[in-house]
Amino acid sequence: MRLEEKIQQDIKAAMLAKEREKLESLRAIKAAILLAKTADGSESVADDALVKIIQKLVKQRKETAVIYKEQNRPELAEKEL
Repeated sequence: MRLEEKIQQDIKAAMLAKEREKLESLRAIKAAILLAKTADGSESVADDALVKIIQKLVKQRKETAVIYKEQNRPELAEKEL
């Protein structure tokens, strides 16, 4: 099973389980994948490229959490993590 298919299945599972935070994260990943597809003009993205996209998103979330902690916003930092 391709990583993109797995993400789509996880989105469906999160919707059924009503896991809001997980669903938001998975939708952000799916949006990044769609942007990568349209940038290349291709119909699919290789799994190794998807891993790099996900790593980039994780790094952004961690950096945002650090900024929130510096601004004394622990509730927002916790949500990002």
